Amino acid sequence: MIYQRFLFLAALLFLSIAYGVSAAVALPWGCSNYSGTCRPVCLAAELPFGPFGCTKGSVCCVAHVY
Repeated sequence: MIYQRFLFLAALLFLSIAYGVSAAVALPWGCSNYSGTCRPVCLAAELPFGPFGCTKGSVCCVAHVY
């Protein structure tokens, strides 16, 4: 019973820490490192690369490399 409580509390702690950390603070690089632009929706010729260094609700859009 104590083991189950410990796992439950550990999971809650992990989720609260993961939810509180934003991507811009957790990662030392941003969208400009990948020559991307922050947009709400990427164009058809771009790849969505994640929220690296972008404001909330925006995605880093990087052009295709062929």
